Amino acid sequence: MTSYIIEINEQNLTEILQQSQTVPLVLAFYAPSHQTSVDFTALLSRYAEKYQGQFVLGKVNCETEQMIAAQFRIQALPTTYLFKQGQALDAFQGALEEDLLQQRLSVILPKEEEIKFNLALDFLQAEDYNSALPLLKEAWELSDKKNSDIALLYAETYIAIKRVEPAQEILNQIPLQDRDGRWQGLQAQIELLIKAADTPEIQQLQADFAKNPTAEIALKLAVQLHQANRNEDALNLLFDILKKDLGAENGEVKQQFLAILSAIGATDPITNKYRRLLYSLLY
Repeated sequence: MTSYIIEINEQNLTEILQQSQTVPLVLAFYAPSHQTSVDFTALLSRYAEKYQGQFVLGKVNCETEQMIAAQFRIQALPTTYLFKQGQALDAFQGALEEDLLQQRLSVILPKEEEIKFNLALDFLQAEDYNSALPLLKEAWELSDKKNSDIALLYAETYIAIKRVEPAQEILNQIPLQDRDGRWQGLQAQIELLIKAADTPEIQQLQADFAKNPTAEIALKLAVQLHQANRNEDALNLLFDILKKDLGAENGEVKQQFLAILSAIGATDPITNKYRRLLYSLLY
């Protein structure tokens, strides 16, 4: 039997109920002589296997654990209790059809964004930022960009790899009421990274471009900005040239623009924005 399907007895009941503070618990009351309850408990076992530890199934044999059955005042079989964070959120008698069972279990099961968020946390503990980022992106989008805790961690992960622009893009979308001390702290980190990335080479090329705004200087400046992880600055610079001449510098400006998009990858929040802008020129 797997660790998330447990036979409940008087010795382990208290411990299992306490564990429901952190992992949802389904308590299934059945009796071997009662076939409907046996079949329904088997169905719950299949769900426990399917969800791989997203909830623990505690099976209570009412023939051998009569004290527990009395404690929960079991009057019909099967009877099922659903616990989350140590509280019984639902209870029902009788066997349910699968679609109705799925509906009842949704009360205690984590949402899909929570699952992806927790997977991302595991990757972040191992400092595997590249694996965490797409999970955080998906989690944030699954929450309709309303879960600011996910957004803050998403931005924080970009800051950890010194990618300030996507981090800023995410922070800008967090509602004003959620811009707490953590939000302010991430903004301060971004400002420090921007200052550190403003190299003498960039400053010189910016001065040259201000005096003589040619595509040739823009290409050199864009490369430097990209190397400093200032990709949006680089893309804006190149896009301004492409708006006037899509074939600037024999197509090299467009090629560099696409190369930067490719380098920053599809998970970066600014990638789709600049792909759409380029397509608006092409079509």
